[in-house]
Amino acid sequence: MNDTPSCAAAPAIEVPAAEAPWQRLDGLDPVAGAFPARARVDGEGILIFRTRTGFRGVQRSCPHLKSTLMDADLVGNDTMIRCRQHVFTFRLSDGRGVNCPGFSVRVFEVKDEAGTLYARRAR
Repeated sequence: MNDTPSCAAAPAIEVPAAEAPWQRLDGLDPVAGAFPARARVDGEGILIFRTRTGFRGVQRSCPHLKSTLMDADLVGNDTMIRCRQHVFTFRLSDGRGVNCPGFSVRVFEVKDEAGTLYARRAR
């Protein structure tokens, strides 16, 4: 009789990644503020855009030639952002390039709670 426990591999369990904590964006008024607006999340400078459905954050510069996205256009019913320099377009949902394979921007979730904006890196 063998008293050694079985060492059969257990099936892998996928554990969701921990969500980043929400960070308060001081000095931004969601009602009267001018957008896009500059903010910082985890020490990174980002831009906050007001969309038809709320707010969304993106890195400050286009990954192509580092042009500012401060003057970028919201397109596709505010679901995408388009850099004015070379018309590179990125989805606000996940940052992926639409017409620029291999390029993407970091995107940030932004929420308004009782007149205060909070942001965190999107998954």
